[in-house]
Amino acid sequence: MSDLCKLVPAGIFGDGMILQRGKQARIFGKAEGDVTVTLEKDGAKEEYKTPAADGEFVCGLGIHEAGTGYKLTVACGAESITYDDVCFGDVYYLSGQSNMELPVYRTLDVTEEEVKASDYPYVRQYLLTPDYRLDPTKKASLPVNPWTKACGSELMDFSAVGFFAAKRLYDKLGIPIGLVHAAQGGASIEAWMPLDLLDGFGKFREDAKPFMEDGKVQEFLKNQDITQAAWVDTLNGDMGKGFENSIPEDASEIEVPFIKNTSDSDIFLGSVWLYREFELEEGDIRDEDAFLYLGEMVDSDITYINGIQVGTTGYCYPPRKYPFPSKVLRPGRNLIAVRLLVEHGCGAFLPEHKYFVRSGDKKIDLTGKWKYKVGSRTAIEKDRFFMAQWIPSALFQSSVLPVKDLAMKGIWWYQGESNANDPRRYDEKFKAMVLKFREVFNDDLPIICTVMADFDDPANGKNGDIATGFPDDGLTIQDGWKTVQEMQLNAPEMVPLCASVSAKDLSEPFELHPQNKSILGARFAEKAMLWI
Repeated sequence: MSDLCKLVPAGIFGDGMILQRGKQARIFGKAEGDVTVTLEKDGAKEEYKTPAADGEFVCGLGIHEAGTGYKLTVACGAESITYDDVCFGDVYYLSGQSNMELPVYRTLDVTEEEVKASDYPYVRQYLLTPDYRLDPTKKASLPVNPWTKACGSELMDFSAVGFFAAKRLYDKLGIPIGLVHAAQGGASIEAWMPLDLLDGFGKFREDAKPFMEDGKVQEFLKNQDITQAAWVDTLNGDMGKGFENSIPEDASEIEVPFIKNTSDSDIFLGSVWLYREFELEEGDIRDEDAFLYLGEMVDSDITYINGIQVGTTGYCYPPRKYPFPSKVLRPGRNLIAVRLLVEHGCGAFLPEHKYFVRSGDKKIDLTGKWKYKVGSRTAIEKDRFFMAQWIPSALFQSSVLPVKDLAMKGIWWYQGESNANDPRRYDEKFKAMVLKFREVFNDDLPIICTVMADFDDPANGKNGDIATGFPDDGLTIQDGWKTVQEMQLNAPEMVPLCASVSAKDLSEPFELHPQNKSILGARFAEKAMLWI
């Protein structure tokens, strides 16, 4: 739509959208002139009108019960936009960081059968990717992203917590469930709060000041990308030397899985090549794709089989699941070569994960003895990746205010990991944030708060080969992490219309993102039913 267009509904409105039942749903956006919204179903027609003010409009609709199959038209002068397959149901705002953001496809090790059996066309998600604007004179826009359905391939990118909760609510209620997915990996609680509120908690305004001018966030992130790429380039001297094709004669032995820190091994800062050979018979190689699973590695990798790249992952958290063409394989000896970048002094093939290669009916366990050789060294750590969602007020400005006129049922919150290093007054911030949300939305929305899963950082100093002497003394959880968990558990005592659900028991050692989001979703759904 060109800049000359007089009518631009907010990007959240589209085909298949779900509007809140039982409350006055509102359509909003930009317009010059009077706006008419028409709602049609089964020959019946409702019409609502509102004038635009200062180039913006908010048009309230009548209150509707749950239902499907509506057509909604927004018109201004000679212009009109029509949306089909509009529904009324319950709409939830998903906020927090990566454990709320984690998509369904990242949970398939645990949930594959449940996901395969899932077909929920009336569970839908709108992904709110933030248009970062901290300048108070500039308003952030909502992205023109589609409402996707919890069916087939579209389901894979749903928030896992959101989907597993929504499907259970749908099973109980039989009404459309909409998810406004605004969570951002790595987000701090301060990013979800306005600066005037943060002034009571410290000098957060100073942290935000460099980004207040419009476009400064985008400029900083672009420059950071350049800096990150330059760090990687300093280590590329080992590339192009054929390390992916054969095991060097001077390679040393290592046991997989392992966690190695700078102080106790040659796995340090830089690149290291790791090798594992495996044998196949002629009949093991089929026409269908083969599959390599390499658990979770710290930090990033490029992975080869027989000199052919079969996968790469640019950061440490996701399990490596690499399907690859079977023609890469050969009868007899095959070679896996992994180029691992160690960015912060801890390199790992983490325990409690699977490591295997599968071809046809043959599945080969890859734990045990590997070989390794140092590729390139550096004395400088890679800069910790700066994320816009660390900036105080960034998400409040870009992901909360833009939906202030959207009617919703409740808020689901999973955050705290980014505040565990400094948990001071986290509970007070949470209460202040929730009250501000309710003020902005002009609605006493109930909120469900997650008690974080336990987490033992692999860089916490437990060194050694896991299979040969890794300390068997349980998880080591930092005190700040425990403090945040306790505050989250007690949140209902501080915040009215608040419930807590626990993910503590869903963790695995060293796993920041536990995959069993289905159980957590069930707990969310149970609490959500308190306010139905």
